[in-house]
Formats: sequence, C-alpha cells, structure tokens
Amino acid sequence: MNIRAFRIRGVFARTFAHLALAAAALALITSAARAEQAAVEVVRQYQAALLAAMQQGAAYEARFKTLQPAVAKAFDLGFIAQRAAGPAWANFTEPQKKKYVEVFTRYSVAQHASRFKKFGGERFEMLGTDDVGRGYVRVRTQIVTGSSERVQLDYLLSPRAGGWRIVDVFAKGTISEVATRRADFAPVLQSQGADGLIRELENKVAQAKSS
Repeated sequence: MNIRAFRIRGVFARTFAHLALAAAALALITSAARAEQAAVEVVRQYQAALLAAMQQGAAYEARFKTLQPAVAKAFDLGFIAQRAAGPAWANFTEPQKKKYVEVFTRYSVAQHASRFKKFGGERFEMLGTDDVGRGYVRVRTQIVTGSSERVQLDYLLSPRAGGWRIVDVFAKGTISEVATRRADFAPVLQSQGADGLIRELENKVAQAKSS
C-alpha cells in the first residue's frame, strides 16, 4: 500500500469513528428525550384525573374511588411509604411493613380526595423537565387557580417495574412532600412505634371522610 492510499484509508477510518460517536450521542439524546416525555405523560394523566374529580363535584367517597386508581398508577406509594418512615422502617416487622404500606396508600388517596374538592376554573401548565441524574427526572408544572394565582408543583419520577412513577412532589418547587411526611411521622414513630403510626394514619383517613 502506498503512502497516499494509507492516508486516504486513515481519513475514512477517522470519519467513520466520528460518525459512530455522533450516532451514539444522538441515540443517547433521543433516549433521554423519550424518557422525559414518558415522565411528562405520567404527570399529565395524573393531573387530568385530579381535574376530572374536581369537575365532578361529587361527595368524598366518590372522589376517593375516582382518584384511587389514578394515584396508584402515578405514584410508587410503597417506595414513598418506606422513605417517609425513614430509618425506622428497618425495625418494622414484615406484618407491620405490609399493614403500614396499605394504610399509607389509603391515607395518600384520602389526602387527594380531601384537598381536591371543587372545580373553580383551575388548570395545570407544564413548565419543563430536568434530568437530575441517577435515572431521575423532574417534571416542573404549575397550577393556575380561577383567580390566576400560580403555584409551582414539581414531580420527581424514576423508572420503576411498572414504568415511570412519581416518587416525590415539591410544593412551590422546593418543599418535599416526602421530607414533610418524614418529619411528621418521626415523633409518632419514636413514641409509639410502627403500630402507633399505623393507628395515626388510620385516624387521618377517617378524619378526611368528614372534611
């Protein structure tokens, strides 16, 4: 092989390598974009269910039944329950873990049913997404009230066994719901243990019915 042919072959090799790198980069970008879009769709469907429940103007029990499948589908409530319990989770017995997650799930749906009661012209708006690393995506939204008040609500999602699921919500963009619940649960766990927390959550579910 002469020198000219060798140089041409080298040029082709470098060009192919550059194209391969570009293709790989494009594939990563496309994959990330698809992941973020999937996360956005989870939040969009969840928020649509909230608005639908509010627009129905139904009684608490009807709102609970309407929201239960939507909340269970959008959130990884088992994971959130564990994080909300904090380090104390490691000391729960298996029956306590099962009962706590079950009650926490009902408590989470009850909170939705008691908060989202009436429709007053509210709407949700998407503000964008952020790849926050380690497989997590943050979906930024805001709720606009009938009086044009805007409240930012951000959702942290990660890919779970059943697809993308919400694992935390940030009110006003900074206040973590998981951290707030952990702070609320900690004194009960310290003084009454897992059974005490289960009783506390059951009481909150009962109270929500009359709200």
